[in-house]
Amino acid sequence: MFSFKRVTFVGFGLLASSIAAAFKQAKEDVIVRAVSSPKTLARAKELKLADETFGYDEIDQWVEGSDVILLCTPISIILSTLEKLSKRTPSHPILVSDIGSTKAEICKAGAALKAPFRFVGSHPMAGSEKHSVEFNDPSLFENAYWFVCPPAGTSACDYKALSEMISFVGAEQVVFPPEHHDQTVAWVSHMPQMASSSLAANIPARLLDNGYQHFAGRAFRDMTRIAASSWAMWKDIAETNKPEILRAMDEYIAGLQETRQAIEKLPTDEDYLHRIFSQGNAGRASLFAPGKNANNSFFQLTVQLKDEPGSILAVLEPLAKAELNVRDIELMKVRENIAGTLLIAFKTEAQANAARELLRSLNFEVTER
Repeated sequence: MFSFKRVTFVGFGLLASSIAAAFKQAKEDVIVRAVSSPKTLARAKELKLADETFGYDEIDQWVEGSDVILLCTPISIILSTLEKLSKRTPSHPILVSDIGSTKAEICKAGAALKAPFRFVGSHPMAGSEKHSVEFNDPSLFENAYWFVCPPAGTSACDYKALSEMISFVGAEQVVFPPEHHDQTVAWVSHMPQMASSSLAANIPARLLDNGYQHFAGRAFRDMTRIAASSWAMWKDIAETNKPEILRAMDEYIAGLQETRQAIEKLPTDEDYLHRIFSQGNAGRASLFAPGKNANNSFFQLTVQLKDEPGSILAVLEPLAKAELNVRDIELMKVRENIAGTLLIAFKTEAQANAARELLRSLNFEVTER
């Protein structure tokens, strides 16, 4: 049972609709209220994700009756919505939060809300370059970090409803001061986006004019995947976390310059570049330190595939019949006439062990990752 009955999502894109989908899939006794554009609201109704729908301008109607209001729009709209809410006094206590990717400016605006509003900023580290209700995924937040940035002196009881929602969707709550959040995500999220967009934007004409970019391997494709992200969202992030993003980019550029210098010294001094590679190996490994990364809590196996029709089904079908639930899957290193590798993940070690033994009994080459 939740401590709230009605949750209102202002903006009903990927993140909001994914939380709603989780409620509906679990048949929870929660009334989902969606605030969005007419087209999105119609689709939310078709998908049976929203019980009540409102336009953005119907603010008095969607405020009243809400137990929780979660602002799921771009940051600039979150800020303007908070300004509108600051001019209202609801008839009952309402917890207001948001899913904005920066927190200092949003939390400052949220502090202007009058009681019985209570504001606590938050930010789930989950999402996709796909951002509409069409791509809703009830498992989107599973094992993702979800930052919560309460005002100083706030009791955890004051945002119990938010914590319940975070726990329900399978995310890991992390309580951070807003400024600490913005400094951290500038390096681990915002700067990588800028680096990815810059990399994709600067493919030289000598490649593009000849179509040679199509020869890009997995590394380049992976590094530029998030270059497909929404400009509308990232414009607001860049504006509201500008100093920290610039600092992170300066630090990254300094690292690139050092790597460039190390390459220039080859072959006379190969230790310089070797040292950078060793530091990179250690930095990458630190992301997956046991007990330190919620996203690494799955137990993973790799399965060698033959390059023939039905090879993936041949792996997944016996697992399904054995009621072993695959929680994540990725097809790796696929080339024509060469065996590919299927990465599959399980929630528990016992499930992974059972899957490994089952697949090996069917003559698959299976290794732990």
